[in-house]
Amino acid sequence: MPAAPLADWDLPVVPGLGPDEDPGEEARRLIRDGGGPREEVMQALADWVRESKLPEMRDGALVKFAHSCDYDLERAKKCVKSFHSARSQAADLFSEWDTELPNIRSILNVVRIAVMPRKTPDNYRVIVDSLQTSDTTNYVFLDVCRVTLMVLESIFLSEPTVDGIIVVHDVGNATISHFTKIGWSCWTTARKFSSYTQDALPLIRHSAHLVNCSGFIDKALRLVSHLGSKEDWEKLSVHRGDDVTGLHQRVPPECLPSDLGGSLPSLAELHGIQQNKGFALRADNSEGGTTLKICVRRVI
Repeated sequence: MPAAPLADWDLPVVPGLGPDEDPGEEARRLIRDGGGPREEVMQALADWVRESKLPEMRDGALVKFAHSCDYDLERAKKCVKSFHSARSQAADLFSEWDTELPNIRSILNVVRIAVMPRKTPDNYRVIVDSLQTSDTTNYVFLDVCRVTLMVLESIFLSEPTVDGIIVVHDVGNATISHFTKIGWSCWTTARKFSSYTQDALPLIRHSAHLVNCSGFIDKALRLVSHLGSKEDWEKLSVHRGDDVTGLHQRVPPECLPSDLGGSLPSLAELHGIQQNKGFALRADNSEGGTTLKICVRRVI
């Protein structure tokens, strides 16, 4: 049974389709009321979107782009364009976002992934993932990417002004075969995923961590060294063995699962909670069958 949420838990809840329920609209109102440089950027960005041939977007939907680009207008414009372009050119990554589909249900029995229900004191969201088994038989990298993007989408839809994300990959069950699949046989998928998260994802990527790393990790990383930017590689920390001291120096233990020496429940329990929420389902959605595909339509 998944752990019962505690009073200080702060899980993101994906909003409904109406503008009154959109956290972006509330954030936009606060920026408008505050005036100043941020308001000038938001106005200019909205005007630019209207003048361009991009799909129409509500002003509130633009907040996450401006915020993730530190309210730099030109960077925000590039992010908006890349966001729409990636969803067109990498349509396979953004299809089958339905936890009831057999392939998605299967991959959720291969990987565990969850948004930690506490943000760090610096307003960062922490995502932790791991492999449930070292067997690669049912490891489908495309579906891993889809589930990861569903989780990321749930964050920027519900928290457009979060100040960054920290991703922790527990690679204790990883083998060289997993990295081979990513670096060679899934090259096209990996390249599209990397391009989207670098250029189009409206979230600030603060840092990434590999934990429970065994001796093969250096060889494994060489297999995927052609992916990602220099900046992303500089943000990656490798924690060898099962010592989590270095991780705790960078990520507060109260924001980590018990598997990694944290004070939260185990990742298996948090993964169960994430599945019960449907990744991007509203927790109180009475219709029950709505999936993240609704949110994709809304955000575009």
